[in-house]
Amino acid sequence: MRLTLVLCVATAQSLTLPSMQQRLTLPALRKLPALEQPARLSISIARLRGGQSEMSIFSSNLFPFVGIFTSNALYFSSIPAVVERVKEGSLGPLNPIPTTCIVLSTLAWLMYAFSVPNPWVVTSNLPGACAAMAAMTMMLPLMRGSKQLLFVQSTLVGGTLMNLVLWSYLIFSGMTAAARSHILGLYASVFFIILSASPLSTIKDVVLSKDSASIYAPMTVAQCVNCALWSTCTPVRFQPK
Repeated sequence: MRLTLVLCVATAQSLTLPSMQQRLTLPALRKLPALEQPARLSISIARLRGGQSEMSIFSSNLFPFVGIFTSNALYFSSIPAVVERVKEGSLGPLNPIPTTCIVLSTLAWLMYAFSVPNPWVVTSNLPGACAAMAAMTMMLPLMRGSKQLLFVQSTLVGGTLMNLVLWSYLIFSGMTAAARSHILGLYASVFFIILSASPLSTIKDVVLSKDSASIYAPMTVAQCVNCALWSTCTPVRFQPK
């Protein structure tokens, strides 16, 4: 009797269960407010995360690509003025200190780029380093007898020695690659801040003479554009996840 009752109940469940499953189809589930909102919320979150991911990939490639042009535009900006000064046979009002800082700054960034390694940073600084050294080589003969010659020579030699000594120490100190790259990144950032301030080295003469010819306009514009780009790029690329 009990066996018969169990079989009847099992048969009834097997007959009613498919009909219940058919009722709980997707159109029916959409009519259930308790299930509808979580499903839509999950879909919205997934789409939002997907959009953020695509935007992150886009920005992480776009900004460095544009930065290659803005950085090299800054480093190459003094070349036309230097060539013109060479034709004139004198340095004139051209300030050689920014170009001196470009040489040291690009070398510092290349040390960081080789340590990371990062091809974007290499491409953004290697051509500029060559251009800055070429400009510096052309300017030095024009500075004979100038009061700035000794300062430029001391800065070039001293800065180059600092770069080489720091690189040698970090390589042979046994520290991790991450720690080494962190120090080199801070070091290069300090040099770039000095570079950004270097056009103001003649600000006293500009104020006294009321002549801003020593502040080279193309370099100033290129510097503002380049700094604005990387100031925008940094929080976008390195936002917390």
